[in-house]
Amino acid sequence: MRLSGQRLTPAAQEVLSLAGLKESFGKVAERSLYKQTGLRYSESTVQRTTEAAGQRLGQLLQDGAVFGSSAGWDWHRDRSGQTCGYVSVDATGILMQGAHAAKVEGRMVYVGMVYNPQPRVVDAADLAQPCSDVRYLAGLTKLDDLGAQLRRQAAQVGLDAVEQWIALSDAGNGLENFFDVYFPRAVKIVDFRHATEHLSPLAKLLPAPALGDDWLTTWCHRLKHEGGAVLLAELEQLDRTALDAATQAAHSDALTYFRNHVGRMNYPEYLQRGWQIGSGSVESACKNVINQRLSMGGMRWGVAGGDALAHLRALFCSDADQWDAFWCLPV
Repeated sequence: MRLSGQRLTPAAQEVLSLAGLKESFGKVAERSLYKQTGLRYSESTVQRTTEAAGQRLGQLLQDGAVFGSSAGWDWHRDRSGQTCGYVSVDATGILMQGAHAAKVEGRMVYVGMVYNPQPRVVDAADLAQPCSDVRYLAGLTKLDDLGAQLRRQAAQVGLDAVEQWIALSDAGNGLENFFDVYFPRAVKIVDFRHATEHLSPLAKLLPAPALGDDWLTTWCHRLKHEGGAVLLAELEQLDRTALDAATQAAHSDALTYFRNHVGRMNYPEYLQRGWQIGSGSVESACKNVINQRLSMGGMRWGVAGGDALAHLRALFCSDADQWDAFWCLPV
């Protein structure tokens, strides 16, 4: 009858897992599960069932599984008429607890996504629009493991046939190599907001400019409308001899950052083609997929449990067919 060790049918396992990935195991057991389904199970049963499902999902992904049938998305086109597909990766922290409630350092959960955002709309303040399609992956995993899994997900939704790949990130450690290995055709773009944040410390220390706006406003405008190379040239022309030690240090930091990433800051061209220049989608994914469940007040996680919940949350937040395809597999 395919009963679990807790004598749960496959349907009951799915229901408990679905409840357990949405709110704390205690609340599920005490209230929401019975109110919604009429089932009564202990907190420990909800936890074991949910984490077991997440661990099974994680193993399947590690073994190369993708769920559902291969079907290419209806990829949107940029202003030049090319189809465009996006990938992005970020990380967010969760609090951990060691054996016997020992205090341990927190861990970073990687969140990766392949997605199909709607084109930018010029007559709507050029704001980004919601995604039409999205696949998420998340876990306490190595970047290489995440990359292989994300590449398989991308292939299943037809990214190989897309004319233009675009990789958006905050340029964190290891991410450039990640995209080079797993998405080598992608144009890599540094998130615009993160780039501007590296200008702020210097802008606050410099004396007010002689004309008009402050340094940060001027630099951000120049970066967006003239590009990273133009801004870098301006930063290099600042007279360091007139700066104090703290301002010189901030200037050196800004120069180093922009020299390292200037090749991924051609924002005028990206905007002209209608591409996204912000990594807000993956930052939102970190909040919605991970933080809303794993970073609630007072929560601490073991490695196995945190990893399992991250897998399940990513599957549930992806296109709806992913969850159903996973639960159609034999338990």
